[in-house]
Amino acid sequence: MKLGISRKKISSTVLISMTDVIFLLLIFLLIASNFAAQAGLPFKLPGSVSQQRQTRQILHIQYQSDSSIVFMDRTYTLDGLGAALKEEFSSPEQVVRLSADRATPLQNVISLMDVVRAAGFERVFVATEPVVAP
Repeated sequence: MKLGISRKKISSTVLISMTDVIFLLLIFLLIASNFAAQAGLPFKLPGSVSQQRQTRQILHIQYQSDSSIVFMDRTYTLDGLGAALKEEFSSPEQVVRLSADRATPLQNVISLMDVVRAAGFERVFVATEPVVAP
């Protein structure tokens, strides 16, 4: 039994359609994007030239101008915040973001940071707005 072998060259090039390429890029961008929507109250944040973008913002604490503290959509005093933070603590790698009005005294922000650190959190940063360098 003799098998026939054809010696035809394959000259067709397989092309991917442009819609497939765009679809794959769209899927990649959707997967690579961060969809964490953040809602909050309007604050006039202090400015900083050396600010860095934090991507893993897990817990957000807002220090109001009337010395009340908003955490997880509830209002706390400085004393009551510690117990609420200890309930939310799961690892030292969690990030806590503090927001305070620009007119808030520095000592109040430091006291708030002390309560956060006492609850076990190590990664604490204060939210700022970018300052345009002259």
